[in-house]
Parts: sequence; structure tokens; C-alpha cells
Amino acid sequence: MARSRPTLFEQIRDDGRETESQGGMNRSVALRVVIITMATLLMMAFLPGRLGEIRQAAFDRSRMGTTWTEESLVADYPFPVQRNADSVSQDRAAARGSVPAYVRRTPEPLARALQRLSVAVTAATDDELRRALTDLGEPALRQLYAPDAAEIIDADLRTIPKADVMTRDADGSEFVVCRHERLRDSASVAEGLDNLLVNVPTKIRQSLRSRLHASVVPTLRLDRPTWQHEQQLAEQGVTTTQEIVRKGDVIIRKGDRIDEHFLSRLASYRYAEYIRSTSQFSFLVAVGSAGHALVLIAIVCLYLYFVRRSSFVRNGQLATLLAMPVASAGLGWLSIALPSALPLEYTIIVPGFAMLVSILYDVRTSIVVTLSCALSVAAARGNDHVIAVVLIAGGAMAAYSATNLRSRTQIFTSILAILAGLVIVTLSIELENGTPLINLATKLGGALVNSIISPLLAVAAILLMERTLNVATDLRLEDFDDINHPLIHQLNQVAPGTYQHTMAVVHLSETAASAIGANPLLARVGALYHDIGKITKSEYFIENQIDIDNKHDRLTPRRSAEIIRQHVTDGIDLAKEYRLPDRIWKFIPMHHGTILIKHFYAKAIEEAADGPVDASEFRYPGPRPDSKETAIVMLADAAEALSRLVDSGDREEIEKAIDQIFMDRFIDGQLDDTPLTLSDLNVIRESFVNSLIGSSHQRVRYAEVRPSEDASS
Repeated sequence: MARSRPTLFEQIRDDGRETESQGGMNRSVALRVVIITMATLLMMAFLPGRLGEIRQAAFDRSRMGTTWTEESLVADYPFPVQRNADSVSQDRAAARGSVPAYVRRTPEPLARALQRLSVAVTAATDDELRRALTDLGEPALRQLYAPDAAEIIDADLRTIPKADVMTRDADGSEFVVCRHERLRDSASVAEGLDNLLVNVPTKIRQSLRSRLHASVVPTLRLDRPTWQHEQQLAEQGVTTTQEIVRKGDVIIRKGDRIDEHFLSRLASYRYAEYIRSTSQFSFLVAVGSAGHALVLIAIVCLYLYFVRRSSFVRNGQLATLLAMPVASAGLGWLSIALPSALPLEYTIIVPGFAMLVSILYDVRTSIVVTLSCALSVAAARGNDHVIAVVLIAGGAMAAYSATNLRSRTQIFTSILAILAGLVIVTLSIELENGTPLINLATKLGGALVNSIISPLLAVAAILLMERTLNVATDLRLEDFDDINHPLIHQLNQVAPGTYQHTMAVVHLSETAASAIGANPLLARVGALYHDIGKITKSEYFIENQIDIDNKHDRLTPRRSAEIIRQHVTDGIDLAKEYRLPDRIWKFIPMHHGTILIKHFYAKAIEEAADGPVDASEFRYPGPRPDSKETAIVMLADAAEALSRLVDSGDREEIEKAIDQIFMDRFIDGQLDDTPLTLSDLNVIRESFVNSLIGSSHQRVRYAEVRPSEDASS
């Protein structure tokens, strides 16, 4: 049924009595369009096709080992096939290292060394040191510069290639100065001086050696500009291509298995297309990238619109769910942008997002979000389908492992489940592609890291939301599953009839939820608090009218209907006062939905004398149930109440009563917003019937012995 105004639940969901403008922002269609548009643009920013730039090389790696399923690709023009960048870098380094060192010979090095020694003698203040420099200095230097002695160079020998040392004259001619093994550097000279001064007294030996070492003049000096120029020429001589593909050549044939050779051809052809383009910006490429991003966002939006409308129309929930694929795309882009040889893509926390959605929403929503996140990672990495399949498997296992999470120790189950999903799929694909063992080991290591950090981050986020946003996960629902809670205790004291009705509805709801695979804990806790609004005016409800008159006999039908409906408002006010999470208190308005209060509506029609009666005045404020659990409590509430009016021992009577309830709710559209199927309704019906019959079994009436007969015996 179309609504012309917000329901009571919608008006007070956030703060009990939120203003019209605040409620409008939370459900504003314009804001929803902005959220979807912004998510699409952000997603587009992480896709490799943005602004027409070249696709990331990760696309190439993802095709390794697969079969080319498209038509044979023929070159439209000649192009060079580029070599692997790592291989080119290695060859350039080798070429640079093979260039011999270029030097310049120092004129008259011995004369310069003796001149430095003379200065050192003059500067010496210690007489013994001065005499040693005078007596031993010159012989030592002359021995260092002997005609048959090795050349002294002003560089560390470890930086000089083990090749002939070259020199170049002014006319450009080159010749060998000496061989590498005939060179000495500063460390070698110091070692030679130590050998020459072995008989010098210890107290002056160190000072003497340091002054002699400072006097040494290299015989050869590096010609760094010439050497660097030759190294650059050597680097430029390294070829960056491995072949030339001519126009008309087949680049790859349909059915060929893609290996390194074909990957190089495909990447080079794509790059050749790019550099032949007249502009780096391509409008069509940008449009395609936007369409790609929109499809990834639409996966989540369409699911929410058709299956979980309540989350789609709430802009906060929609923005949160769309943020996950956008964040995944950003992490996928980052896994390429970061300069690391590690497989960072295997550590992207898509399983963590899956756990979070599964705990806060349900498994189906989690699977859809996982699919969008995994495809977003693959898209950001250049259509890397391998990582998409791996993350879908890990995310699915995470979603199912987090279902009905009752204990924080179950995190270990999630870790093992995620690890199994990631490892099995990774092994299968990488072994099929013939991945080297070292690469396979690093990917499995990334999967292990992901399986640990994803559950930890998900649980940390849940704990934070529980404390700050009053979110009730299954972990926290346990805290409210307590008949000694102040509200339930008060209900038992003030409205004992409603309390007994509540306990019966709890049993019906929990049993039915288990039967159809819904959340039995949520159904149980929701049923426990669904009627707390009757605490305020308990005497106006028939189950509490014990030994008192029916107060509605003295009221008009409209006033009676208003009081009956008010228990929904009062219940929500009490739930807010006692800080019940909205996951629990939404059962209060939803267990009645927008159904018609038939008794007082019929009575109003009967008493009406001045025209038709407005049915909207006799309907509950809603909203209608939006989940399996809220629908089950609605049906259980009505079934338990109606079962008191029929013969509880007659199965046929109970079945007829329950069938009538189900049909009324179905025709009235109260179940339209729930994911219940006809099969689910049949199972719920059977569960209700069995529970109601089981709770009303007959006891045997035993014969009593008369006092006289007992005495006579």
C-alpha cells in the first residue's frame, strides 16, 4: 500500500523524534543520486583506462597460462616487441659494469710526494718523529714509486671493473695504461707502509705512517667524465626489443596458450597503438571507463533495490556498502602503484569486508558486496581475473563463516575458512599456469596474511560500532536475551498476560526461524521485546483483563484503536530509554506492520451514520516487516493470539486459523518487503502448527480413591 507520509518508525529511527529535514536527508533521493555518482567517479579514478592512459602491466600477468579465446590478432602496422623491463635493466647494468675505467696519469708524482714530505717534516713538533720522517720518509716513498711498483689510483679498487685501465689522449686515441691487477688504492698503500715501518718504535709508528700516507700522490687519477660518457654509450647500446613484427604478421592465433613471448607481443602492440594516438585523452575511453565503474557500483545498487530495499533507501547504509568496492578498487590500484615485488594483491582485505557485511546484514548481501569488491580489485589491476576469483572464494568463505557469530572465539573458524578458500583457489590456478614455486610461495604467504588480518579488522570494526553506534551484532544480542532484563521483568509485573503471550511468541519465532535457516537468536530477542509498549496501558489489552471489565466498552472505536496503536509508540519510547539497538526495537513497529485493527474498524463502520470510515485511522503506523525474522514474529504474534480462540487440541482447527492469518497478511501486502518465499511460509506454517499442538497436549485424568474405600482397604 502506498504511503503518503513517513511511518512512525521512519520518523523516530535515529533519535526518537528526529526533525523532518533530518529524516529527509537520510532518505533523500537527491542525496542518493549524489552518493551513487560519487562512488562511480571514485571507482573510475582507480581504473587503468581513465583518461586514455596505458593499461597497467598487471593485465599481462593475469593472462599468463590462459588460452587466447578471441579471434587471431593481426598487426595493422609494423612495431617492435619490447623486451621485459627487468631483463633490459639487468643487461644495462652489465653493460655499464663492463666499461673499463678511464684515467689520467699524474706528472712527476714522486717529486710531488717528496715536496709534501718536506712540509710534514717542517710541521712536526716531536723531535723523534721529525728525525724518523727525515731518515725513513724519503726511502719509503721512493720504494713506493719504484719503476717496477704497481700504479697508485685515487679510487677504491672495489669500484673499478676488473679490466684494463684506459686513457684517452687529446686527439681521441685510446690505449691501455695498465691491467687491473697492477693497481693499488689507498688501503693497499697503507698496508705497504705498515710493512716498510715494521721496525719503527711503536709510540711513533702510527704518526709516522699517517704523515707518510698523507704525502703519497696517486700516479693515476680517474677521468670520471670520460668514464661516465662511455658507460652511457654502453647502456644505449643495449637493445630494448626482441623482434620486429611486420604489418600483416599474426601477433597471436585463436587457441594459442599465452606465454611470456605472446605477452610481450600483446603489450608492445597496445603500447604502439597508444603512441600512435594523436591525443593522450580519449573521450571514448573515458566513457568506457565510466561505464565499467558504473557496472561495478550497480551490482550492489540493483541487489539492494530489488532484494533489500530498506538498505537502499537509507543513504547511510547505501553509502557504507558502496564504500567497500570503492575502497577495494583503491587497494587494487595501490597494489600496483607501490614499488614492491611482493604479491600485495593477495593481502587486499575483501574477506574482511565480507565478514563485516555478513555480521551487520546477512550472507546474501555479503556475497553480492564480495562480488563487487573482487571485481573492483580486478578492474583496478587491469582486468586481473585471477585475483578476482581468489578474492571471491576468500570472501565467500568469510561471509559464511561469520553467519550467526555468537562468540568472539569463532574468529579462528573464520581465519581457517578464509585461508582454505584463498589457498585452494590460488593453488589450483597457479599450478595450472605453471607458476614457479618461489612465486607460488609468496602468493600463499599473502593469502595467509590476508586470512589473519581480515577477521581481526572486521571484529575490531564491529567492537567499535557496538560501543559508539549502539549496533547489535549477534555477539551483542546475547546480552539482551535475558528474561531478567528490567523491561521484561517490568512486563511480567505489570502485564502478566502479555508476558505469557510473549514467552509463547518467543518459542514460536525461534523454532520457525531455525526451520527456514533464518537467525533464531535475532527472532528470539526481537520477539522478547516486541510487546513492551503494553507496559504503559496494560489494562486495555484483553490478555491482561483479569477480573476487570473491558475498558473499551466505554470508548469510541476510534479512541480504542488509537490506544491499541499507541503501544507501538510507547514501546519505541521505552526501547530508546533503555538503549535497545534498532536491530531489536524495529520488531516493535514491524510485528504489526500496517495491518488493519479489524475489530474496532468493523465496530466503527457499524456505528457510523454520517458516511464512510477512513481505514487509515484504524491501521498500525508501520513500517512493514523487512526481514525474515521480523516477518516471523509478526506471524507468530497473530498465530499465538488466534490459537487461544480455537480448540488447541484439534490440528485441523489450528491449521485453518494459521492459514487464515498467513493469507490475510499476504493479501494485505505485509510480507512484500521481506525475502520470504512460499516454501519458507509453508515451513513456518508447519512449525507453528506443531509447536501449538505440542504446547497444548492433554494430560490423563487419574481416578481418585474415596476416603471410605481407602480406609476400608
